[in-house]
Amino acid sequence: MKKNLMSVLIMALVFVNVVLSAVIMITLVPTAKQSNKLITEVCSAIKLELESGKVYNANTIPIDQTEVVTLTGDDVQTFTLKPSVDSEGKKEDHYVVTKVSVTMDIKDSDYETKRPQIDGNGREVLLREIATNTFLKYTYDEIRTPEGQEEVRSEMLEQMQELFDSDFIIAVNFSETNYQ
Repeated sequence: MKKNLMSVLIMALVFVNVVLSAVIMITLVPTAKQSNKLITEVCSAIKLELESGKVYNANTIPIDQTEVVTLTGDDVQTFTLKPSVDSEGKKEDHYVVTKVSVTMDIKDSDYETKRPQIDGNGREVLLREIATNTFLKYTYDEIRTPEGQEEVRSEMLEQMQELFDSDFIIAVNFSETNYQ
């Protein structure tokens, strides 16, 4: 009789354990889904990458696997910045004088087919237009900060990669930069 009573007690405890596990799963899964959704929204709001994978930037590729092409020719080019407002409410025009160049990954699968398009077919004009339009979005004060410069570079890079529908362009560079 003792063995049967122990078996019944064990079966009752197993059944209670299963029921409590089911209750915990029913209450925790929706909460975990809501937490994941919130984390995703916060990350997208502060522009964090949620996916792992290849990182495309000039720092991860050896220098001998890159090519740099200057979009503005041998001379610096003047780009207009978004007008800023001074303390008296007047609009002030500012300019950035710089050379804009792109760094390309020569080992990328799209490099051979898309690289010639930069020098031909008018694409270099489109790339300079991307640079011009991007600079027009930023004020003098915004672009003088390192964060602002990085934001401008990132925005230009993203638009150029969209233009070519490829990520063989890995960086946008500024050199000989002056602000007025």
